[in-house]
Amino acid sequence: MPGIFPTKMANVLIERLGDAMIARTPLHRLGGDEDLMGTAVFLASEASRHVTGQYIAVDGGASVC
Repeated sequence: MPGIFPTKMANVLIERLGDAMIARTPLHRLGGDEDLMGTAVFLASEASRHVTGQYIAVDGGASVC
């Protein structure tokens, strides 16, 4: 469950509200491709073989604020 990441679709929103979104995010930055890699590798590996139906937030802590 990725948060706000720079994409073609999100860039307009980021241009308008980016500073406010970053200020409200505990890590004080937007995510990048490298931030999703660990979660993707985990979910594709045997380490997640017993994980089902879960949302894994990759959003810099924005979902807990």
